[in-house]
Amino acid sequence: MAPRAASVGRLLMAGALSSGVLSSVVSAQDAPKPQPVATAPAPRTDLPLKLAPRPTKSGITADDLMTRLYIFADDSLMGRDVGTEGHFKATTYLAAEAKRMGLKPAGDSGTFFQTLPLKTKKVDPLSSFIAGGTALTLGREWGFSAKAPLSFESAGVVFGGLLGDSTVRLTAEQASGKLVAYTMPASQSGIGLALEAGNLLPAGAAGLIIIVPQPVIGILGYVMQSGAFIDSDAGVASPRLFVMMDAASKLFSKPVADLAVGDAGAAVNVKAVMEIKPSAFPARNVVALLPGSDPKLKNQYVAVGAHSDHVGVAPRGIDHDSVLVFNRIVRPGGAEDDSKFGTAEQFAQINAELAELRKTQPARRDSIFNGADDDGSGSVAVQEIAEYLSSAKVKPKRSTLFVWHAGEEKGLWGSAFFTEHPTVPRDSIVAQLNMDMVGRGSVTDQTGMSADGKELRGGPDYLQLVGSRRLSTELGDLVESVNTGKKHNFSFDYAMDANGHPMNIYCRSDHYEYARWGIPVTFFTTGGHSAYHQLTDEPQYIDYQHMQRVSRLVADIALELGNRPARPTVNQPKLDPRGICKQ
Repeated sequence: MAPRAASVGRLLMAGALSSGVLSSVVSAQDAPKPQPVATAPAPRTDLPLKLAPRPTKSGITADDLMTRLYIFADDSLMGRDVGTEGHFKATTYLAAEAKRMGLKPAGDSGTFFQTLPLKTKKVDPLSSFIAGGTALTLGREWGFSAKAPLSFESAGVVFGGLLGDSTVRLTAEQASGKLVAYTMPASQSGIGLALEAGNLLPAGAAGLIIIVPQPVIGILGYVMQSGAFIDSDAGVASPRLFVMMDAASKLFSKPVADLAVGDAGAAVNVKAVMEIKPSAFPARNVVALLPGSDPKLKNQYVAVGAHSDHVGVAPRGIDHDSVLVFNRIVRPGGAEDDSKFGTAEQFAQINAELAELRKTQPARRDSIFNGADDDGSGSVAVQEIAEYLSSAKVKPKRSTLFVWHAGEEKGLWGSAFFTEHPTVPRDSIVAQLNMDMVGRGSVTDQTGMSADGKELRGGPDYLQLVGSRRLSTELGDLVESVNTGKKHNFSFDYAMDANGHPMNIYCRSDHYEYARWGIPVTFFTTGGHSAYHQLTDEPQYIDYQHMQRVSRLVADIALELGNRPARPTVNQPKLDPRGICKQ
């Protein structure tokens, strides 16, 4: 699952804690006597670190899921970061399996792959911004976001007011040929306005400057970070310059707080260059089709999906068991709890548990984010469902579209690209069933928090649902009826689906990119846990029996959607496909 959308705001406002803090976990030797600390018991597993692959069967079984996941989350795939060799190998495996099952390729040019326009970017350190003869420091006083070079010579600056305020606007004459400077609200919505897609330029203006309040200084590093991006025109933000508030005095002769809309600033000279190159390895959605059996309904599609990527490799190796115990005790939500540092009592307990572990197993340095649950579990569950449906004597009446999305962890890249450039007519997709992190959900896992801050825990029949009634109450009812009618007997947890929930789960996985185009969705997940986006998300910690049950439920829902006479009715308000997602 992608990082919290609001985490951009958290990062910019406060700074995030890196996994390197775990190196500060003190040695297990000579550990002090532990003090009692309230915490969930450690998850138990007797599964091996490695497992030899075995042939899979047509049915959905725990053994098959285990075989697939040990392949898909193996160290050799190096954390499946999109644009790397590891993710390239992962998508090659998915496509080969889809072909073996007899599925039809539904990607580009008769292949199983839909290739995303992935490129890498790096700021040219010689980029410059000179205002009234005074140079601003790149990365501290100014920054920029642009795919093509920005160049302005002796360009005039005019103040446009508060970003997003439509009550007072520049005239066309005031904006003509100028760089328009707006102040950015120091809020999450202000960050969204500054970063999200859309053209904020008034007609006739030459360029855009956003004046950033000091608490949001991290925005400069965010917009100029080196790395991969999708070079697509769809939903791309217009080029923009960012100037920190304390440097705005070099743009205007009086404090920003005293400026009026239309006030003129100093002439500026700007050269901003982002070096852009093709990615070393392509980013690929894997798209496969099981044609429907009904001559008319086969032109409609039930989409079943997951994301194939994860977050790659850590800069350095650290002790696996230290991470495992530290997160279980201090950060039960994994990366969701990255602001928790631990108490002296907790560290005493950590050291005592590590000392016990060292009696039976040696230390293991680890640097690979295997992503077994996130979202290896969803990816292999989709494989099992595909093999089950494709091996059935009677196929569903509607076609089933299987999509393994790339780049979800980077910001829903693959699902956004697929729904912008669908390989089947977008309005022919009747529903999308998304599985992301479906391999845990035990009572030892903190699966999330309610909207009012109460801890959620898993259990034997636990499953979270998100979005199932947000567009179509009929789809939500169908999911419930299949669960009871087919005796899957899950206890659905809808707490994370609450309107205004601060974790914003509805916006954080691939189903949202379908929902924004009016396609009914259901997001299935067993929820969060202490291994979320951690080095400890490995196959030996997965509950394969539970994942089998989830996979069988989703398969039965896909069958029901594939065979029922009518598609689910959309009876709830549709989203703005170009808007900002907010649960």
